[in-house]
Amino acid sequence: MKFHELLIRHGRVIGLGFALTFLSSFGQTFFISLSGPNIRDAFGLTNGTFGSIYSVATLSSGLLMIWVGSMIDRVNIRLYATIAFIGIACAALSLSFAPNLLVLGLSLFGLRLFGQGMLSHAGVMSTARLHEGIRGRALGVAALGFPAGEATLPGVALLLIAGFGWTGTWRIAALILVAALCIGWLLGFLLRRKDPDLQGGTHLKASSAPGPSWLEIVKDWRFLALVPTMIGYPAIMTAYFFHQRFIAEVKGWSLELLASSITTFALVSVVVAMSAGSFVDRFGAVRLSHFYLAGMTAASICLATLEHPFLPLLFFGLIGLTSGCTNVVIAAVLAELFGTTHLGKIRAIAGAMMVVASAATPGAIGLLIDAGVSLESIVLGFAAYMIVAAGVTFVLPNPRAK
Repeated sequence: MKFHELLIRHGRVIGLGFALTFLSSFGQTFFISLSGPNIRDAFGLTNGTFGSIYSVATLSSGLLMIWVGSMIDRVNIRLYATIAFIGIACAALSLSFAPNLLVLGLSLFGLRLFGQGMLSHAGVMSTARLHEGIRGRALGVAALGFPAGEATLPGVALLLIAGFGWTGTWRIAALILVAALCIGWLLGFLLRRKDPDLQGGTHLKASSAPGPSWLEIVKDWRFLALVPTMIGYPAIMTAYFFHQRFIAEVKGWSLELLASSITTFALVSVVVAMSAGSFVDRFGAVRLSHFYLAGMTAASICLATLEHPFLPLLFFGLIGLTSGCTNVVIAAVLAELFGTTHLGKIRAIAGAMMVVASAATPGAIGLLIDAGVSLESIVLGFAAYMIVAAGVTFVLPNPRAK
């Protein structure tokens, strides 16, 4: 099926996936961190205290996603997404009115669970259940919502913070989420009347059966072989972004160049996400899993060995190569290896592991930095880990090869 035919036939499902992944930005670290200094000032928190509260909220939401994420196999995705929209809108509103640290922590937990967890999960799952041959490209388009949010929302948020304050910005975010939910339901009603036989991931209920237990999934050797690569990207990526100001200081990068480099990262991610989908459909996701960490591996080696003035552009551009592949390749690999019947539960467990890994590395790397370990040693350690993790994936069976 050609690309334009894919969009004509499955455009509604793909469009829903894009919208959900884009709007999950309100629960992603890059967006929440824009209010970080204001939140610390408002509550009198140090960087360490605020980081600890955020880590606990992230870990708790990630672990809960093991159960919450599996529910998507037994309910309509529209209902699942509606609950997520209501939850993240309430969390955004709660954050803007938070009177104490308890409400602050619960608000951050809600943003992470309903936004970074449920909305992104629903966005990927809405297209991951499409059949082989089109799944990769559909996932590629739907996953564009992630870099689109990273490229557009920070600038808008900073303008809103300057004009309305951080509390006003989160109240506006809540209104945007409620408006998006209402528009989504209206469009769904109109399109369903126009095409009552519409087929796609939004209408699929994979199974009424509970499927394999989480213990059976994590004991499956195929899943275990995929774990090192699955957690490698979010763990290392979070470490790089969390400590980006430290890296910039060590390397002598200006803040303007750093900001331009992050924009480059987002643009590269967009282009690669489109290409990755086509490659998944052509060669299979298992085969791509051997190589999708190559961009971040090269970025780590360059950061450790080069001192060029434009190194940050190269560094973040190479990370963008891996970022653009991640959501496409991981979801497609899980679908190829385990099928789509209980894909929601399996991806939820994988996502929980990725969240836990991403929550652990900022603190762990901070301790290494405090202990005097050089930046070069840390990033070369990252590169070595990713090479080993990629090597492990070669034991995976390739269903497409048959």
